[in-house]
Amino acid sequence: MKEERIGFRQSLRIAGRALAVSCRTMGGRSLAVSAVGFLAAFLPAWISTVLARFTDQVKGLSQGEAAVGGTLLTLGTLTLLFLAQAAYGAAQGYFGELNTQRTVKYIKRTIIDCTSRVQYRYLDNEADFRNRLLFAEQEGGIRVAESMQQVLLVLQNLVAFGSLVTVLFGVSPWMVLALLLACVPSVVLSQLQKDEEYKEKTKGMKEGAMSVHLFYICAGANERCRSLLDVRFGGIFPWVKRKWRSVSDGYLEKKNAMTRRHVLCNCLADILRNVFYVGVLLLAVRRIYQDPSVGLGVFMLVFTLSGQLQATTTKLFVGAARFFGDIRFMKDFFALEDTPREALEDHPRTFDRADIVFDHVSFAYPGSERLALDDLSIRIAQGEKVAIVGENGSGKSTFINLLSGIHEATEGRITMGGFDIRGNLRAVRRAISVVFQSFGRYETTIRENITIADGTKPVVEERLRECARSTGALDFIEKQPKGFDEEVGTFSETGNDLSGGQWQKIAMTRAVYRDGARVMVLDEPTAALDPLAEAALYRDFSRLTGDRTTLLISHRLGITSVVDRVLVFDNGRIVEDGSHQDLMRIDGLYAKMYRAQAQWYVEK
Repeated sequence: MKEERIGFRQSLRIAGRALAVSCRTMGGRSLAVSAVGFLAAFLPAWISTVLARFTDQVKGLSQGEAAVGGTLLTLGTLTLLFLAQAAYGAAQGYFGELNTQRTVKYIKRTIIDCTSRVQYRYLDNEADFRNRLLFAEQEGGIRVAESMQQVLLVLQNLVAFGSLVTVLFGVSPWMVLALLLACVPSVVLSQLQKDEEYKEKTKGMKEGAMSVHLFYICAGANERCRSLLDVRFGGIFPWVKRKWRSVSDGYLEKKNAMTRRHVLCNCLADILRNVFYVGVLLLAVRRIYQDPSVGLGVFMLVFTLSGQLQATTTKLFVGAARFFGDIRFMKDFFALEDTPREALEDHPRTFDRADIVFDHVSFAYPGSERLALDDLSIRIAQGEKVAIVGENGSGKSTFINLLSGIHEATEGRITMGGFDIRGNLRAVRRAISVVFQSFGRYETTIRENITIADGTKPVVEERLRECARSTGALDFIEKQPKGFDEEVGTFSETGNDLSGGQWQKIAMTRAVYRDGARVMVLDEPTAALDPLAEAALYRDFSRLTGDRTTLLISHRLGITSVVDRVLVFDNGRIVEDGSHQDLMRIDGLYAKMYRAQAQWYVEK
């Protein structure tokens, strides 16, 4: 991630935004405690003043110069102040932890909202979006939450700082100056350490992610690690462990070196601060020695105020320095939150027909000069069954992505039912039912896995069974202990996970179940199916797709026997268009591809 300098005005804007988020995520009681905190900020100075008076009164009692009643009243006041300070500290600690949890929840909710609404081009890592998202998830989130909660604390410490300085200034301005100077190294170090930590986090982010990835390969503790069997059976564990140790050791050594530097510097700063503190106390002793009439109360006042002032100054300036040091983390988070979202219409239309027209459409992926689609024009009529074939990188998936509104054409126009899809994204996506090659596998019941695609309507059992029957899923669903209500997936109570082919049938059933869809897109629909299941899909294809316009992307060209048209893509263009028989007669690219596959199925 590229480092960017942040100006003072921009820092203030980010701080204001953080304060707004902090207040918004607080509950009513938490806001009340924070409001009381501005009154509690005067307690340290008040306690020090009362303690000094009590000390003088105790001394006066021994000399017969003070009344017992007045001394006891002062003691009672002091006790109440200490109790109030302890009660507020406990409430502040409790609600501080609660507020941090609420802010973390807000940040996670924001990240989910961002990924669900952001323009699709950012999911292709435009503007380094994926790395920024990863950074927000792994590093930025908790840091932003903690920093946002510091805003009100910094303001409260500012009030406490002002009251302490005012009281101690009345004793000696030089004491105030000495105590403030003692805190300068801690403040400077805090800022420098935050800068170094941010740079280390951003530079080491990929290295840390690689360490986690290699660990999961070794441990198999994550559902994404599907290579564990290959790693064990192939004897690859030694290589993976060596790689993990190499990456992890280097990553940890950098972190440990930084930690050692920070601990040493902070220790020296603490020693310097304590030296100044002792010096201030000696100044108070010297003043009492020179003028005993000032009383021991002055020493007690200086003693308590000096400690309070140093602690408050450290909290204030170090807290502020850390907050502004975390400005970069917050800037990254707010930039993620501000990533442009899709413009989805509020009242989407309903397509009665789904004629698809590409009119001189070209498209290039962000950062690439190569055209993934090059001046492509095609018309697909309502209800047509079309196979889309071609080599990898020929433009098949790009064609589907543009039709679905996932990407926007660089040039040209795409319409559905006569309407430009640019202004009808929500309507288009409701009208298209897609089974992606990387389809979703949801940790819930089979019923929800299917009906989640159209959750706005009540489930009709017979329709659900008919959809499952059309895709061949009903056979294995009925064999489950609880049928459609069986929980499946890695985290199910019984550990009942489906096979790849069964999951693919569930995904196809989910697509068929969507009533309002006028177009069905199947991306490699037979990739995980066995030969018998594949043959059954071809046989029941018309019943499966109904009157929907159907687009199939497949490397298995046997599917082309059940469609009306075949579109052959090559280098971003449609080079052949016709039925299977027509294209075989042409003897072009499609015929070459078909014969290359057919030779493996012909008996010799």
